[in-house]
Amino acid sequence: MKKLRTLPHRVCESTCYVNGLEDLISWRGAHYTDFLLSVVGGMAGFTYLRFKRADPPCMVYWGANPRYLMKDLARIIGFEETVIEGKTFKNTFPKLKEFIDDGQPVVAGALDMYYLPYYPDLYKKLHVPIHYVLVVGYDDEERVVFVHDCSHEGVQRVAYDEFEKSLDVNVPGMSKRNTIRKLNLSERLPSEFEVAEKGFCYKAEWFLNPPVKLFGIPAMRRLADEILEWDNKKCFEHMVTYATTPPLLPKTFENSHGMRFWQADVLNVLGAKYSVNVWTEASALFRRSGEKIKKLCEAALKQDRQEASNSLVEIAEIEEQAYRLLKTAPTE
Repeated sequence: MKKLRTLPHRVCESTCYVNGLEDLISWRGAHYTDFLLSVVGGMAGFTYLRFKRADPPCMVYWGANPRYLMKDLARIIGFEETVIEGKTFKNTFPKLKEFIDDGQPVVAGALDMYYLPYYPDLYKKLHVPIHYVLVVGYDDEERVVFVHDCSHEGVQRVAYDEFEKSLDVNVPGMSKRNTIRKLNLSERLPSEFEVAEKGFCYKAEWFLNPPVKLFGIPAMRRLADEILEWDNKKCFEHMVTYATTPPLLPKTFENSHGMRFWQADVLNVLGAKYSVNVWTEASALFRRSGEKIKKLCEAALKQDRQEASNSLVEIAEIEEQAYRLLKTAPTE
């Protein structure tokens, strides 16, 4: 049997977590500016974790955990998420095909990019278990799945055996093996302005008053104190890598802005489009913050603890000011 669902596809680098959702939304006739769903869902975030037995024992993430990102977007946009995870591929794959037969493309991941042939620089060369795709079809005769990928135009083909291997990813706290998601969108999708207004306010509250001090502004300030005692080179390298584009340590720092430039650009575009001054003001602050993160990364790779600490204090102050602006109710 063969099934292939035809729907719009947006190419937008580094948005694999939300790219499938964006395609499904476009299929329904709604459109949001690039990176809006990424940033209101939690990208350009901040998480500081410490585990004595981990390698490295201190980890800093400037993005969002996809497990929570999709849950947050469900609250903001209004959709139901059906997650199948941790089962065998033999159990999961028939369910995926069943969803597609019913007219519902499926988000799959985390995937290991080592097994994706349309990434020649990584294919059978480097394990990168942090990718997501939208599965739009399958062909039992040719034994391939058809996928949309955020970095590629059109439909890509992945052989069943390689798709099975790529889906065999277990990243503690982020993704279990053989994870797929069916996203049931509501009848009425919110406007771009509604998503931005609700999303930025939600994110601001989370950043300023997180449920635990592993996240947001409190975590930044805690790290500013504790980084003065760091003695593990891998901890510094992890912080820099995830401020750029994991899993590779950058050679230059032009893209080491912790995705703050994305957030600044979205706020600037929408602030101008809807005449919301606080979004425009916050945009300028996140641009400053992104520049400070680049300086932080330079200091981190030199293991200059004092300079890194000073940078973190400044970043926390700038972003606290920006998020307090985002809690101010805009007027369309």
